[in-house]
Amino acid sequence: SETQIEKMTENNNTKDPVTGLTEEEVIAVEDSWSMLYRREHRKENGVKLFMNLYSLHPATIEKFPLFKGKTLEEISKHPKLPAHAMSVMYALASYIDNLHDTDLLVELVKKTAVSHIGRGVGSEYFKLLSDVVPAWMKEVLEEECTPLMLSSWGKLLGIVVAVVSGEEQNMTS
Repeated sequence: SETQIEKMTENNNTKDPVTGLTEEEVIAVEDSWSMLYRREHRKENGVKLFMNLYSLHPATIEKFPLFKGKTLEEISKHPKLPAHAMSVMYALASYIDNLHDTDLLVELVKKTAVSHIGRGVGSEYFKLLSDVVPAWMKEVLEEECTPLMLSSWGKLLGIVVAVVSGEEQNMTS
């Protein structure tokens, strides 16, 4: 008969059929998110996410009419940046809150996809998050950021890109 530890190990290594995340990876995402989403730093961390996007991929600035033609410093001080950053933080929170309810998770990502695709921000822009999010996590979490956290977020972002790509195809066919 299996021991409790063997069962737990097996459960932690069983991949979710939709997300491909193991329970261990889900916990790594949730643990890192609990630090990234701390109430006292939420707005600041959201702004840092966008500043990482704009500094690593300056062409993305053009997708934000408010920020077109502005320097990174001007954008960082723009009064509307925190509002958009917070709406993205709330969206990410809804994804992480539903890692165990994959039907809802997929629908939430589809909703984000439709609103972004309608503004010309398709899957190719979501793919950029694969280097933006790790840079952001390392900046915010510093030594608390683990390789497991980074790889788990990489998988989660891969799912987001796949769902956005699927919606893109649905909207253009």
